Amino acid sequence: MPKIATDRPVWRRFEARFVDRAAAWVRAGGSAALVHPKSARARATTAARVDMILATDDAGGITESGYWSILSLEQRRWTRITSGKGKGLATARVQSHAIEAVLDWCERDSIYEGPVRRMRLDCLECGACCHDSNVILYDEDLERFREGGRPDLTKKPFVERRNGKLRLRFVGGGACQHLDSRDLKCGIYAIRPFNCSVFPVASEACLAARESTRGWRDGAPSMS
Repeated sequence: MPKIATDRPVWRRFEARFVDRAAAWVRAGGSAALVHPKSARARATTAARVDMILATDDAGGITESGYWSILSLEQRRWTRITSGKGKGLATARVQSHAIEAVLDWCERDSIYEGPVRRMRLDCLECGACCHDSNVILYDEDLERFREGGRPDLTKKPFVERRNGKLRLRFVGGGACQHLDSRDLKCGIYAIRPFNCSVFPVASEACLAARESTRGWRDGAPSMS
């Protein structure tokens, strides 16, 4: 796979009283963290409340990049803003354990002036998303394995069942069994699971995986 060029939202931090500026930033293509002030009594012990303000598509649903930002925080819920300056946009309350991560996104992106930036990433020099991932398998994936001449992939030691769902089994330092550690290529790429094929390059989940697995801040070394 060659380097992939993609546009992604730039994160900005806004105080809650500047919700109009936050909404304008998101409508221009960015993502916003709306930081609410703490009460004087709670200031010493309680983290600030932070809401993500995210873009929506023409149908009124949250965009893929916005939803993956939520998923990367191990959250799923979001709502559509129905009134005020942010009407029509999406919002999600950041859980307390994830506030630091969202504010870090804002600090990371503070060097970029506009609400949108272009990145070029080469998945073949990375393989970060093939580590410590939660890849749920569907019936269609199992059928694809069988039709591809690999019925063995539907059973142990390649899969495991956790919480009632069938998943890829990761071993050996958290790497997928199908990832070649020498050239970082997927050994079953042509018949890879659906959830692997839709993992979005340059999403917050992608950048977090690159940083935690490879130590590459902000997508480096392939960043441009």
